[in-house]
Amino acid sequence: MTESKIEKAKSISLVVLFLSTVLLLCFFLGYISLDSFKFRQQAISEEIPDISYMIKPNQIVVNFGADNYTVLSAGNLDVWCTEENCLVKGIEKFNQSENILVEEIPYEKYQEVMKFRSILAEFSYDIPTADFFINYKIKKPSSYKVIDTIKSISYSEVSKNNIFIYDGKNNKYYRLVADTDNGVFETLIAAIEGNDYNVYYPVSTYLGVENNTLIPLEINTNLSKFPFRLDLYPYQTEKINTVAEKFFGSNFDFVRQITEDTGTIIYMYSYGKNVLIVNTNGSIEYKEEQISANMDKSFLESLEIAVQYVARHGSWESLNGAKLTPYLKDVALNPNGEKGFRFTFGMEVNGSRLFYEEGESIVTDVTNGQVTYYKRNMIDFDQEDLEAIEASSKDTAFSSVNLIAKNYEYIYHILQTEDTYIADNQPDMFEAVASAINNMQIGYVRMADNETTDIYPSWIVSINDIDVYFDLYNAEPIGYMKK
Repeated sequence: MTESKIEKAKSISLVVLFLSTVLLLCFFLGYISLDSFKFRQQAISEEIPDISYMIKPNQIVVNFGADNYTVLSAGNLDVWCTEENCLVKGIEKFNQSENILVEEIPYEKYQEVMKFRSILAEFSYDIPTADFFINYKIKKPSSYKVIDTIKSISYSEVSKNNIFIYDGKNNKYYRLVADTDNGVFETLIAAIEGNDYNVYYPVSTYLGVENNTLIPLEINTNLSKFPFRLDLYPYQTEKINTVAEKFFGSNFDFVRQITEDTGTIIYMYSYGKNVLIVNTNGSIEYKEEQISANMDKSFLESLEIAVQYVARHGSWESLNGAKLTPYLKDVALNPNGEKGFRFTFGMEVNGSRLFYEEGESIVTDVTNGQVTYYKRNMIDFDQEDLEAIEASSKDTAFSSVNLIAKNYEYIYHILQTEDTYIADNQPDMFEAVASAINNMQIGYVRMADNETTDIYPSWIVSINDIDVYFDLYNAEPIGYMKK
């Protein structure tokens, strides 16, 4: 080997040695966590849900004309974005028009148009317009700049080259006019009509009160009670420590642990700047001091941060791997006065939404690009139990109309107890309750009582900020939740 080659080899060795020394110093001083590398690898291997499927309507209302409706919700939303002729495809084709006129219209005009054969997708939160189209990879025409958010989007056959958008942030309705009719929406309505569907009518049709909320005439379903377990139990020390290590990384040896008389376990680091609470009901709650500042992250960017964070800190399944289907349930702006978003995630089981008498499945705060709050309250169960339910035959749920007639006094007293507003000009309790119903749907309910070990199939009756739960097949009250 020549002298120059020897000198070159020495130089390379010195550089490698120097870099290795710097890296080791960083690890020892805590600037780089070995666990952070492990978490990145975990995040890659974890199944991270596709955000475009997590953002979906709360319900899709289809008007076939002559006051004949159906409502599509959890487990039945393929017409939104997964079928060939779906609403998202129709919106994409609509936006390809050369010139699209955008004009604000009064609510009364919008109502009149939607009385005809139409389809309406309603979200339970406002989506910034730019993020809506980025999420679905749809071109956003420049004329849309006057629309801040999208809370609903709809089409009516009475205006074949129009779509309608409701901007929930500003409480404004817009009519969008293209130069051609693309036909996708009419094809979709006809396809839904050609299949078996549950018939819905306005509450006013059944109960003789002024209320346009749609409720089903009859529901056939295979929802059944099934046993569940907590995601964590206080006695599972090793499992709890494994979870805690994901939050504190290499600093875990310096974390203070406190076990309260109630069984709640608290992990605390850096004088309370990072706190993890493991509750006796199986939930975990993590709080972190705001470090980042002035990081203006969009709705979609913040949601991506939240989704990846959950994947790294417990996953989107139960800790034992029971599979649930997550969806974005609600969004609140600027939690605790910090710029950002609070994302509430719901779960679907057996194609139906899982409701809680207390709390939510997953809540995360992303403020200034940082996750500062995370609460996880998942359930665990045997996959075989759900597979058996999915393969079972269907039964007829208790009549929605008869449920109200049977339980209006019970509902009325709950509303009074919780100081929930209902119109005070109603002559009796029945009319007051029937006039105030916002929604009726079926789903599963997890009760707040830690002694309860079953998930119950239920009717969910929504009035303002109250969800009241009833047994799906006999309409007996089982609980309620104030949102």
